Amino acid sequence: MKHRNSQLVLPAALSAGSFFGLVLIMFLSDPVQNVSYALLFFAILLLLLLGLGHFLMALKPGKTSPKSRSRIFIVSALVVIVLMFRSAGSLNLTDILVMLLLGGGLLFYSGRRPS
Repeated sequence: MKHRNSQLVLPAALSAGSFFGLVLIMFLSDPVQNVSYALLFFAILLLLLLGLGHFLMALKPGKTSPKSRSRIFIVSALVVIVLMFRSAGSLNLTDILVMLLLGGGLLFYSGRRPS
């Protein structure tokens, strides 16, 4: 039980820290004035999604496999990319379909590669 709790601490701390970082960026900056705040926001959002994914996988009994870690990264990166396009106002139906096909292909490939 002690080993399981130690696996939960790092993802939980990363998720909590990045959540508070997002809140600080939202309240203390204006991304319209400086685009670097938007880049920082999406980078911290990626960290939040990665931390939450690893935290949820650590809740399950057993060890997190490399396949699970790569799928967490793929899904997190795709969510952040879709949100970037959506916030820029350049996401239409064709772009959504392309993103779904790319994401599906990456997830399929991540499950089929040799260990």
